[in-house]
Amino acid sequence: MKCQSEYPYPKLDSIVRNPQSARLIMHSYAGDVSEDTAIHQYLFQSVILKEKDEEVSEILEQIAEVEMHHFQYLAELIQQLGVYPVFVDPIVDKNEFWTSRYVCYDVEVEDILEMDMEAEKKAIMQYQSLIHVIEDQQVKEALRRIVVDEKIHLEIFEKLLSVR
Repeated sequence: MKCQSEYPYPKLDSIVRNPQSARLIMHSYAGDVSEDTAIHQYLFQSVILKEKDEEVSEILEQIAEVEMHHFQYLAELIQQLGVYPVFVDPIVDKNEFWTSRYVCYDVEVEDILEMDMEAEKKAIMQYQSLIHVIEDQQVKEALRRIVVDEKIHLEIFEKLLSVR
């Protein structure tokens, strides 16, 4: 199943330093609704569902791989903006470190798909908010590209849930 757009990610080689934008992006990098959380959540779910529903398990693993790419891409973007891409959320409680408490540990297929749909919706809204407040057009394009994949993930989860 196609879990990622064929549209290329914008290059990050001429990003202008802006630590304030980097800190805003770090919420999507390692906050409660973030690429870090998505990776851990989808990999956990993939393992849990391997015997219950192999198809969903494999799709979750593929989506996790796309989220890993987003995670690395955001790390590079954050660094280009002038901040080390550590696993903290500077927006919440002054640098709260990423925690596995953010991961949803549901084990039933329908519950997992519903939770994942909600997580993707929140991620999309979060990226769209960033796009609205960040002024740098290159950064906006980078974030818009990630949103394209997140919308594909949402569509996948909606389709999988509709056949249950």
